[in-house]
Amino acid sequence: MAKKISYSTPLRLMWKMYKKWCKVKKSSDGLSFYRDSRLYADSNPDPFIRQSEYLSLNLWLKDYRKEILHVWFELKELRDFLRDVIPLKDLEGIKQYLKEEGENNIASDENTQNDLEYVRYDIALHVPFETDGYTFSFAIMHDGTFSLLYCSDTGVGQMHESQYEEIKKKSDEYSVNLIKDFTLAVNLIAYMKCFPECVKNGVPDINNSNTYRYKEHSIQLGVSDKVSTIEKGSMRPHFRKGHFRRLSSDFYKEENRGKLIWVSETMVNAKSKTVEMSDNENKVRDFKSE
Repeated sequence: MAKKISYSTPLRLMWKMYKKWCKVKKSSDGLSFYRDSRLYADSNPDPFIRQSEYLSLNLWLKDYRKEILHVWFELKELRDFLRDVIPLKDLEGIKQYLKEEGENNIASDENTQNDLEYVRYDIALHVPFETDGYTFSFAIMHDGTFSLLYCSDTGVGQMHESQYEEIKKKSDEYSVNLIKDFTLAVNLIAYMKCFPECVKNGVPDINNSNTYRYKEHSIQLGVSDKVSTIEKGSMRPHFRKGHFRRLSSDFYKEENRGKLIWVSETMVNAKSKTVEMSDNENKVRDFKSE
């Protein structure tokens, strides 16, 4: 019999609070739960805790409305790879690509009452053999800047682009973890865009009673052989170092310009770069690193 695989549950504590509320109120109206919880958060005198509760509730409401894409990792190591190994060497290029490829949303500016366009990616992660889930909202604003909202059992927070460079310089645990969370969010979206063959609709076939809730808006995310190899005698992949990059230079042919690629680095007598195109068939030759 195959080993049972358990997955982390994003927004686990919020859903636990909702179920408890349902039993007490004898109701399953998520909007009423949201309003009651907002009133409770309003009464908290600590502004930081109050803001954290607001962020958690707003993400939970999106999840309740099935507006968040749930991603189920095939392997825990893929999450670790996207978070801890891949540097953001071309953040501006990736951001531009995600802005062009994303779905535009409209928000009203409270100060000017004008409608502003932005692109947002709302994603919840299910990681094998872990308890703590992770949910984030990554938005590219109308002015081209980004904003990250995230929630896990171990922390809730937000970061605007204006804070990013300063936080990168810090070495305290909170700052390091925040940069890791941001790196994971950006690399995850880039990975799914660059390797669509690794994306499969639906949830894994596991004995988990909670999975039924996610089947309508879920994908499974596998490991691309372009970022990994299976070493002899091992069942787990070995991930290659590399990074995502957008082809923006006039150096590239017009049909390739603007595409997102994966640049893997290998050592064979000297450093070389292997460049994979997002259409999985074409390759850019004579790649020149910036």
